[in-house]
Amino acid sequence: MADAGSPHLSFRLLTYNINDEAISESAPEGWSLATQQHRLCDLIRGLHPDLLCLQECFTFPHRLAGEYDIHGEALSHRGSCVVGTRRGGPLKAAGPAVSVGPCVLVPLLLEPAGLRLFAASAHLAPFHEFGSVRAKQLAAIVAAAPPGEPLVVAGDLNMREKESGLPPSLGLADAWVEAGSPPAERWSWDTRVNRYYTQGHAYTARYDRVLYRAGCLRVRGFGLAANQPCSSAGGESHFLSDHFAVTARLELLPPPPPPPPPPAAAAETGLAAGRVGG
Repeated sequence: MADAGSPHLSFRLLTYNINDEAISESAPEGWSLATQQHRLCDLIRGLHPDLLCLQECFTFPHRLAGEYDIHGEALSHRGSCVVGTRRGGPLKAAGPAVSVGPCVLVPLLLEPAGLRLFAASAHLAPFHEFGSVRAKQLAAIVAAAPPGEPLVVAGDLNMREKESGLPPSLGLADAWVEAGSPPAERWSWDTRVNRYYTQGHAYTARYDRVLYRAGCLRVRGFGLAANQPCSSAGGESHFLSDHFAVTARLELLPPPPPPPPPPAAAAETGLAAGRVGG
C-alpha cells in the first residue's frame, strides 16, 4: 500500500526487533555476529528510513554512528530500545529522550515544515498471559506525550490478536489496519518459515506494530522487511532475527487553523481599528 501524500510532511519509519547478540540456529557454519551486524547495516542502508526504532539492542547501535543519531535508550526485558534519526534526513531531536517503562520516547522536529512529533520505540511485556501489563505500559506511553500532539509508537509490542481492539481512550490508530490490512504484510513473526529456533513450534503473530495518534498522522505506506532468507548457504530458514521488520511511511497532518474570534470580539476589534484610523 502506498500513496503519494505530501513529501514535505511525510517520513519513512523502520521498526525492528533485531535480537542483538544472537544468531539463528539455522545459520550456516562460519556465520558470525560481526557478519550478522554487517548485514543489518546493509539492510538499514538499503531501506534508508528517516526514523529508526530498534528493540533488543546491545552492541549493534554503535555501528550506525555517522549515519544515524541515536537519541537515548530504555531497558526492556531483553536489551534496550532505541530511537534513531538519519543524519541529513528531515527529522531532528527537539529535546531530551525519556524512558517510559520499556520504551524510549523522543520529541522530534520535522523539517522543513517545523512540526513537532513524538516517537516511541517500545518492547512491551512478553507472553500471552500479560496482556493487562501491556495495556498499562501502552497507556503510560500515550500519557507521557502531550495530548493532541503527533505520536508514533513503534516496536515489538508483543500484542496478541485479541488485543488489537485498542481502547478509544488511547486515541491510537494501527498502521497495518489503516493501510487496508494487507494479508501479505500481516505477520511479523512466522516460525513456519523462519526457523530461528529449530525446536520451536510453527505459528504466526503480529507482535511488531506501528501505532499513531489518530487525527495527527496518517499512513501512506506499509510493509514488511527482512522477511526473506539472508544467506544462500543457510537455506530458506535463515533470517537476520526471529522477528521481521516493519516499515511505514507516515504523514503529519497540518494543525488546524485557529478558530475565528467570537462576534463580539470581532466587533470590538473593528471599532478599535476605526478609532485608530479616525
